[in-house]
Amino acid sequence: MLRKNRSFAKIFAAYGLSAFGDYFDFMAVSILLGFVWKADAMTIALYPLCFALPGILFGQLAGVAADRWNKRNVMVITDLVRAALTVLLIFAPNAAALLAIIALRSTARVFHYPAQQAMTRSVVQADQLLQATSLNGAVFQLSKVLGPLLGASVAAAVSPAVCMAVNVMTYTLSALLLLRVPASQGRVAAGEAMSADRPGMRAAWRDGWHILTRSRALQVSLAFSLTGMAGIQMIDAQFAVLFREIAPTRPDLMGWVVSAIGVGGLLSVAWLRRFRQLSAYGWLLGGGVGLIGLMFAAAGLFQPETPIGLMLLVFFLGGIGTGFTSTGMNYILQKETPPDAIGRISGIFDSLTSVIFIAAPLCGGLLIGWRGASATFLLVGLATLGIGLAGILLQRLLWGTKKPREHTASPGA
Repeated sequence: MLRKNRSFAKIFAAYGLSAFGDYFDFMAVSILLGFVWKADAMTIALYPLCFALPGILFGQLAGVAADRWNKRNVMVITDLVRAALTVLLIFAPNAAALLAIIALRSTARVFHYPAQQAMTRSVVQADQLLQATSLNGAVFQLSKVLGPLLGASVAAAVSPAVCMAVNVMTYTLSALLLLRVPASQGRVAAGEAMSADRPGMRAAWRDGWHILTRSRALQVSLAFSLTGMAGIQMIDAQFAVLFREIAPTRPDLMGWVVSAIGVGGLLSVAWLRRFRQLSAYGWLLGGGVGLIGLMFAAAGLFQPETPIGLMLLVFFLGGIGTGFTSTGMNYILQKETPPDAIGRISGIFDSLTSVIFIAAPLCGGLLIGWRGASATFLLVGLATLGIGLAGILLQRLLWGTKKPREHTASPGA
């Protein structure tokens, strides 16, 4: 039973703390830059770039490191590094120093992610992977919704420095929890560690790409996950523009929309815990991408007189889609990747995701400048919906899945 797996329980709790920390001071730093230091628009625009760029530069190197080094120790070290760098954030003298520290802290996160993925696979049995990834997905969704909300509240009520101090504690507690996991569970297999012909870093990196190119399930799943992510990132930051047009007197509606998406994501990952394993990936990823597309297309059709309840329902369905795609991709990565290569494949996924985080918002901004907010939401939504439906209808061709009924369910552990 998964709940009796003490190592996973500690890793899960540590992941929840570090994930919450990743988002808790996001809004606090934004408030510090925009309202306290009154930084210019270009400086503020560099802030999200400091989160994404390290993934592009170091994501694949971090994946190789996770497969070659002690995974538990990598997670402990990166948590402690993030705690120390967050202390430095409190005393950052200006915006340039603050952004440099943010970039360094994001680099530590890049090394933490593939190690956490590989560590999960090493302590969880194969028939419990879906439950483990669903739990991780649930805590990620909670952190993404509650972290910025609580962080912004604390920053506004007290000060951004208090948020950063809380963040220091979350990273430190995460490291302490991981220290209680036996170090032996994070080690590389003895035969590989002592092998005289063990490949070098460059060869290991090439081998990771070779594994990816030989696996149709991984390739197609990665493509659908990145498609859903690109759709979200293209217009996620433009919700303010859309609601400025359709609900100019209801700025609070943005908070309700984010909450509806978060609730949908949480319920979707909770539902996935009912299953022992999934094999019809088209329903999981194609369905998730399709729901994301439906959300954006419907939002493009909203008018000032559209009932708020209908809006929230649409975004709730989109949240289900985000839960399916994020949790589904993590599960497929764990299931379809050889255990000794999970770090490398996770690193490749993280680096490609970071490219999406930078390129997609720029494309979305250009589209909205050209076609307007409503037309862009509708266009991007329909394209994403079409790709999702193709994933469902053509899943046997794309993934080689035999029949959708290969989903097998059992009570959650």
